[in-house]
Amino acid sequence: MNQQPGPVTAQTDFDVVVIGGGINGTSALRELARAGYSVLLAEAEDLGAGASGRSSRMLHCGLRYLESPKPVKNALRHPVRFVRALRMARDAMRARAELSQDETVETRAIELSFPVWRDGPFQRWQLDAGLRLLGLLGPTEPPLDRMVLDADAARAHPIGRHLRDQSRLRGMVSFREYLFEAPERLCVENVLEAEACGADIRVMTRARLRARDSDGAWRVALDGLRSSGEVRARVVLNMAGSWADDVGTFGKRLIRGTKGAHIILRLPEGFADRGIATLHRGGHPFYGLPLGQGRFYFGPTETPFEGDARQAHADQEDIAFLLAEANHLLPGLGLTIKDVEQCWAGVRPLTDDPARPMGARERRVHDLAQQGFQNVLAMTAGPVMSHRSGGRQMLREVKGRISPATQGDATGRPKVSRANHPPARFAVTHEHAPDLYAVLTRRTGAIWRGLVSREEAARVAEEVAPLFGWTEAERDAQVDAFLARQETEFCVPSDRRTEPRLSDSKQDQTPTRRD
Repeated sequence: MNQQPGPVTAQTDFDVVVIGGGINGTSALRELARAGYSVLLAEAEDLGAGASGRSSRMLHCGLRYLESPKPVKNALRHPVRFVRALRMARDAMRARAELSQDETVETRAIELSFPVWRDGPFQRWQLDAGLRLLGLLGPTEPPLDRMVLDADAARAHPIGRHLRDQSRLRGMVSFREYLFEAPERLCVENVLEAEACGADIRVMTRARLRARDSDGAWRVALDGLRSSGEVRARVVLNMAGSWADDVGTFGKRLIRGTKGAHIILRLPEGFADRGIATLHRGGHPFYGLPLGQGRFYFGPTETPFEGDARQAHADQEDIAFLLAEANHLLPGLGLTIKDVEQCWAGVRPLTDDPARPMGARERRVHDLAQQGFQNVLAMTAGPVMSHRSGGRQMLREVKGRISPATQGDATGRPKVSRANHPPARFAVTHEHAPDLYAVLTRRTGAIWRGLVSREEAARVAEEVAPLFGWTEAERDAQVDAFLARQETEFCVPSDRRTEPRLSDSKQDQTPTRRD
């Protein structure tokens, strides 16, 4: 039976309505439901449809927060910023420890290497000191496995031998890092656990604040696939990410978006379970990371983004930039546009800050009472890796305002395992997949193993069609819609697939800074 378009609960009054089914919204939902609050989740698209499903897939240790060409000078000049960076690095180490050791979260350990050149922005001692500091700030398990390689050892490394400027290479600093196997699955698992505790889940349902009643409860309009109408909530959490400013008219901007694009290609065997980190020539972090099955990805870009984040995709400029930077970093690989198999892009919902045109990366909770929205809270700039602490933070915020009134089922119901069920069917019957695209991307992860053919999409569509009640025409329309979205969101733009190899002169040009 398809749970998605079925009948909805008759309940109209909730302790909390959570708007947004991304990683932070679903994490808050999970914490609230487990604590006994009656809670409803409204997601305008699909679970993990925004930044959560289009992230760089990193569970990083927090070293990037300490990256600075002149760390001592900058710490003295900007002590508040330095303390904030230390706090973010500490939180990153805690999240790394919690998630990498949780058997319910699929992560993978890799060796991440930071090359050091004579004229580079960092020295070996700086990176070594940064990793030592992280070891003091956070848990000791899992270890960082820090290694400091000299120039000869770096040149003999499977990645190091492909690096640029071999004669100017001073060494390399390597450490243990983690990647999420499927960050979009975290949203699904959060929802399933919350639902087992009584949470009401509405995907493909847009929510908007209407008015506050005399008893203090907010009326929230719902317009979606399952139902349209209105519910009431004593507290509203605006966790809509890139769309947080659309939930209401708050009198201030919450989100500043930046686009991060990535390219996927295949690299030699020595790159398996190894990655590389540096700053690109525009001055922002740049990574090359193993995706699995011989596939590797480079990214991200860092460009301001205005408009609807649903339309974000890797364009020709993004791909040319990423390929040029990959070739500048690893010229020994001789990468060409024909090596690029897939690409993707997402919009980071950073915090709007007039002093920081590219947005602030620190996670913030906004109490919108001063804007006339009592008991409405919003979260901005919460990365995937810190979602559990973000969920706990929102639970504390709610507890400080209300206690559970319409008690949810905090004891939880038995959770059905997906292990013994066909993945596509289970995505529809238990995991709230609203369409074929959701099945093939955010539930089964088929798209991350390579582009899906029309034949494969049609086979899966035929398998799930009875669960959705699709007619033959609707089934075919779903296949066409999936392939169209795949073409836009994951395929290399068609007019660049046969572009000749970048010339040496183009590879050596310094790209314009993209901020």
